[in-house]
Amino acid sequence: MLDDLDRARDALHAIPPDLPRDEWVRAGMAAQSAGLDFDAFDNWSSGACNYDERDARDTWRSFKPGKGVGAGTLFKLAAENGWRISADKPQRQAPAKATTRPVEPPRKPAPGMGARELFGRFEPATNEHSYILAKAAAGVPLDTLRVVPAGDALRISGQSMVGFLTVPAYAPDGELQSLQFIPPPGAGKKLNLPGAPMAGASFTVGPADGPAHLCEGIGAAWAVWQATGHRAVCCFGWGNVARVAADLRQRDASARLILVLDRGKESDAQKIAAEVGAAVAAMPDGEANNFDANDLAQRDGHDVLAALLESATEPPKPEPKVHPLARFVDIDGTAKPPRWVIPGFIGHGVTVIAGAHGVGKTTALLPLAMTAAGLHGDDLMPRQWRHVVYVAEDVEQAKRIMAGIVLHSNLGINLEAVRERLHIVEAVRLDPAFVASVGATYREQFTRNVEGVEVLPLVVLDTKSAVLAIENENDNSEASSMMAALKQGFDRLPVWLIGHVAKANLSRNDALTSRGASAIEGDANQTLFLIREGDTRYLVQGKTRFEAKWPELEITSYTAQTVEPDEFGNMEAVLLRWGIAAPARQSRKEAVEQAAEQRCKEDEASLRQGIRDAVQAAWIAGNPLGREGVKVKAKRKHCEVLACLEALLAERWVLEVFVPAKERLHPRKSSFFINLSTVEHEDVLSGAGLPADKLVIPASWKKAPVSIMPDAGHGCTTNEVTDHE
Repeated sequence: MLDDLDRARDALHAIPPDLPRDEWVRAGMAAQSAGLDFDAFDNWSSGACNYDERDARDTWRSFKPGKGVGAGTLFKLAAENGWRISADKPQRQAPAKATTRPVEPPRKPAPGMGARELFGRFEPATNEHSYILAKAAAGVPLDTLRVVPAGDALRISGQSMVGFLTVPAYAPDGELQSLQFIPPPGAGKKLNLPGAPMAGASFTVGPADGPAHLCEGIGAAWAVWQATGHRAVCCFGWGNVARVAADLRQRDASARLILVLDRGKESDAQKIAAEVGAAVAAMPDGEANNFDANDLAQRDGHDVLAALLESATEPPKPEPKVHPLARFVDIDGTAKPPRWVIPGFIGHGVTVIAGAHGVGKTTALLPLAMTAAGLHGDDLMPRQWRHVVYVAEDVEQAKRIMAGIVLHSNLGINLEAVRERLHIVEAVRLDPAFVASVGATYREQFTRNVEGVEVLPLVVLDTKSAVLAIENENDNSEASSMMAALKQGFDRLPVWLIGHVAKANLSRNDALTSRGASAIEGDANQTLFLIREGDTRYLVQGKTRFEAKWPELEITSYTAQTVEPDEFGNMEAVLLRWGIAAPARQSRKEAVEQAAEQRCKEDEASLRQGIRDAVQAAWIAGNPLGREGVKVKAKRKHCEVLACLEALLAERWVLEVFVPAKERLHPRKSSFFINLSTVEHEDVLSGAGLPADKLVIPASWKKAPVSIMPDAGHGCTTNEVTDHE
């Protein structure tokens, strides 16, 4: 049974590559959406008469992964060209959109344009044809070759086919399937019959049995037959070789198959040869791309080509495939510790790290990644350093952070060690599967082998939204596919995926969760949250699959200022900021409680001073405050003010002066408060008493004195006043 990629490749080769450019581009985009790589697209395109490798590569690079034409288009185009579901090659189901319309049947050729009709009206080829002469192929079998005669009206892509050598392309069942037209040298390029697919078609030079040499073009096939006398099969392009080889192997399980490569096809040939059990005959090293068997025979002779074909070797047979869910783990009774990236805190696998906007994720996590690289760390320093690939959304910010921590900290970090171990990459938003495919490059380039143990590079994606292109981050299906792509594509490399939290400004009392679908956290090996409480940041454990040594790390922030030239050469002050993670000196709960206690003390001190200042100011103004006045001036909860006032009275920083009842201006103004200076406070505590002026009842708090002299004209005497009183 074929897997999805094999089905896509099979469908692609059912489509003739000689398409108008816009249709060729559309087919390429569909192939990319179906998961095929450039090599598959290039191999298919090479079957076109106007094939240009550079154009194919530039066109492929212009495709935007995940955008444009979908995979369903590939299978629809293939079906239009005769591709069908079979028992051993089931067609991949097209997306729902593509199944809303019935698949169109293959287009019928116009009258007189069928392969059989055309071939029947052409004239036999002779050894005098200029292409046969150019390929030094005089004497090859000509009975099944034709030439388009003078006066024939056949035109392809606007070009007359008169004088073109015509090679029949036969289907595996022997039916004439298509035609290839080869111009005289210098008169153009090879062309295939439009609307007649080449997929699976071939043309055999020589006997029908014996060893089969599979070649891309007819010229190479002629040279092989001339050199060996054995069967040589023209496959009409490299993209068709795999299918023709599979058909030959299906018809004859014991046949010796030899893939005769044009230069540049070596890597693909090994895979095809391993799948069908074929040998490989490669052209000599150092030759230019597309140098083939005919070129070798004409330059060095048929004996040299025969020797090269005789030395063809089969690739090593692949190990038997085992179903991924049939790979049983040996139980040896041991318990291995987790594989640490940051010892005791972050393990291997995909770790999701989330924080609110503005919490300073990069300033904290880039230095932590430098800890994984063994550049600093104290308690967090790994036993063996690893390379770190840091994909940064803001490269200039990353450079400032590194400048601060390397040049302005006291950590003693060597700049050359940073250059060796830390590799900054600018973020580009791409399809998750394509992002993960770079893991093979990182693994090959940055894996260290220490005492027989692979120390794999750490990959940091900062941030998720800047690197991974998904249409809806809240869609669990998309999120799960993204996580699977990261795990499988990066192939066990440790990955930190940095994102945002669902709620801004998280504290320890909030439910810790990252933004997006729950599958992001559910499929992660570990989750961490960067939060801020007061002036302190913490990196807090969420979900883990191991027991961490610390539940959280405390991030201590540092800043430095330097002066650097801007892009115009003007000197400008630059603030550098970074954060260093370390096990917290106390638990986050203890720190919060301590901070709350400190705030309470500060509030109390502020209230105490406020009361004393208000009491002092009122006394100086000659209108001292009583209890009601203190409550009004303090502007706090009355219970807090009264409690603080009682404490000040008890400590003798404030004294209460009582007004005698007969002197009170108002019954409720029975006492007022005075504030003591430090010297006065010490005198009171020592029993020395206060200056008399502090105890004088101000005029605003007592009755005016009553005169004992009568007013003029009242006519009363002193004795009368006394008697009246």
